[in-house]
Amino acid sequence: MSGRSRPPASAGNRWLARPRGAHETTSRMFCVPHVGAGAAAFNPWIPLLPTEVELCGVRLPGRESRLREPLAEDWREVVDALQEALTPLLDLPYVLLGHCSGSVLTFELGRRLVDAGNPAPVIIVLSSAPGPSVRRIDEPLHLLPRQELLEQVEAFGGMPAEILDDPELMTLFERILRADYWVVERLEYSSGPPLDVPITVIGGKHDAFVSEESMAAWATETTREFTLHLLDAGHYILTEAGPLVADIIKSHMPEADR
Repeated sequence: MSGRSRPPASAGNRWLARPRGAHETTSRMFCVPHVGAGAAAFNPWIPLLPTEVELCGVRLPGRESRLREPLAEDWREVVDALQEALTPLLDLPYVLLGHCSGSVLTFELGRRLVDAGNPAPVIIVLSSAPGPSVRRIDEPLHLLPRQELLEQVEAFGGMPAEILDDPELMTLFERILRADYWVVERLEYSSGPPLDVPITVIGGKHDAFVSEESMAAWATETTREFTLHLLDAGHYILTEAGPLVADIIKSHMPEADR
């Protein structure tokens, strides 16, 4: 099997965290995190993936190593920047993955990359998000009073205890949450025909916020295979989804270790 080590990082790739050291890379998985999170949210998946699959986590401004940068305000600027950051790394087969609210940006990014003439992803993997045809933003979360916003996010799951217990961190986290929700809630999907890319959606059987029917609506966005996996979980499925994501990668990347 012939592989390639990672190309040098560029300034534009401050948008991407590539935590695994240099190794023989045959494919890449670009992961867009949920609202309020950073690229490190996906690090627990690294031991589950074949060593030749490089995990590239998307890192938005205002968190982790970009803490001093202004928070994003326009979804178009975010997608444009991600398109620029990913394009040099599309020399190998790749997967686009969006976790929860990150699914919104991920699908739009996928359409942009394909429309620009880049190689299409091998598969798009999304989670806990309604399909574009049924997506509705009736009560924008970025407008909620502080306590209601934090209670809603806590109900979604995945809020670390160290943030809940630290007022200073909570203040910082609230700013990031509002900015992220502002971005994803105002995103308008580009029009166009279904993508010629397989789509897999992962959700929780006990998700109180996104129904099975609304996740199944992603089927209309592809001309290829569509699969919906429901795990024994609620809305936040990052931990539970890891082994399934690894299996999806192994089955779709022909050179991945089985």
